[in-house]
Amino acid sequence: MTISTFFGMDMALRALQAQQMGIDVTNHNVSNANTAGYSRQNVKITTTEPFAMPGMNRPTQAGQLGTGSIASDIQRARDMFLDAQYRAEVGGLHNGQARQDALEQVEVVLDEPQGVGLNSLFNEYNRVWSELATDPSDLPVRTTVIQQSLSLTGAINRIDGQLKSIRTGLDGEISTDVREVNDITDQILQINSAVVQVELTGQSANDFRDRRDSLVDRLSELVNVTVNENADGSLNVLMGAQVLVNGTTAKTDLVTVPNAGNSNFVDITYGVAGPAATLGTAEISGKLTARDTNVPSYQAKLNTLTSNLISAVNTLHTTGFDLNGNAGVAFFSGTDASNITVSAAIQGDPKLIAASSVAGATGNNDVVLSITNLKNSMSPPLAIGTQTTESAYNSLVAGLGIDTRTAMNEVDTQDALVSLLDRRRQSLSGVSLDEEAVSLLRYQRAYEASARVLTAYDQMLDKLINNTGIVGR
Repeated sequence: MTISTFFGMDMALRALQAQQMGIDVTNHNVSNANTAGYSRQNVKITTTEPFAMPGMNRPTQAGQLGTGSIASDIQRARDMFLDAQYRAEVGGLHNGQARQDALEQVEVVLDEPQGVGLNSLFNEYNRVWSELATDPSDLPVRTTVIQQSLSLTGAINRIDGQLKSIRTGLDGEISTDVREVNDITDQILQINSAVVQVELTGQSANDFRDRRDSLVDRLSELVNVTVNENADGSLNVLMGAQVLVNGTTAKTDLVTVPNAGNSNFVDITYGVAGPAATLGTAEISGKLTARDTNVPSYQAKLNTLTSNLISAVNTLHTTGFDLNGNAGVAFFSGTDASNITVSAAIQGDPKLIAASSVAGATGNNDVVLSITNLKNSMSPPLAIGTQTTESAYNSLVAGLGIDTRTAMNEVDTQDALVSLLDRRRQSLSGVSLDEEAVSLLRYQRAYEASARVLTAYDQMLDKLINNTGIVGR
């Protein structure tokens, strides 16, 4: 048995096709060099089966003749273990960023220490009370006391309202994020089906897999998930022990349920009427922590110091007498930061400020002095522990600064780790234009060489067909 001359042409053709495939894949890589989530692809060129297997009909020439090469597969440059590490850490980064963002919003609301926050208003409030102590019967000064007190209480009302707005905004973001989670799991389920259909043919669904990995990366920012790949190429996506996507067959949505006991802010359940969702420590859980723990803690502290102010001033004010000789009424109305204000009666008549400790003694300033001294000393039950209202507020601001700095440090540390893992992923999966240029040149030269071999065979056949058997013509 001998080898046909056309055998070599067939080998050269396969080589041309393999190198052409390499050029096409390189072109695809270059085209997606700046595409987010794209993984560099490589052509796997393998040798074909040699000719021929041992047997009675094998060729008579020496050795086993090779049959060339083919492009057997197109592979993604991807490491599932790096992906798992990245996804395990990126949720923590977004968790810290969510809490840091909420704390920074609280800082803006309080506007301390450089802005016009409560600190400066407390100082003005105490200054006008001290001014009233010099002449308790001065009506313009009494009016100033009322106006400055209204400025203070208005600022407290505003801060309380803005803190509530921060929580309301976070609640809206949480609902939006939950909808995004459900949309992502819908897309993953659809792509699972596409991957299975493509890979049943023996091909690699590389671009579908890239798109799916990008979705899983984003999902990992919102909630902590783990993924398991099935034998057919589909993914199972789990959130804790809860299955969000089950291959190509089913998915379960997260559901937001208003909680009447928490200002109608939403709780998140796994499915309709299902158990509480196991969110882990990612972006959504960070927003939940900010909404239900961080911001409410400052609301509670503001309410406490406001109630303390109301109680302390009213207790002293009701022991005094106004300019009409009548017993003093409560100076402040309301119970907490949401509704504290100067009582309507005093707003309508500055004479009702009870400055004197003796009825009819218009020059007496004992009660005003006592109210002024609240700046320096408050005795239980009028104090927050041993703190005055101002010192309690300063402690609130200082605590906020510490909490914000702690969150920032956590974010910085986590960001460095996530950036390291992402760089490691990019070093493997990212497209280097320099490397692609080298690959393109390599495939080009191999293609040209294969074409030259094919030309040689063409010339040989031309000689055989057109220039033999013509002797004597």
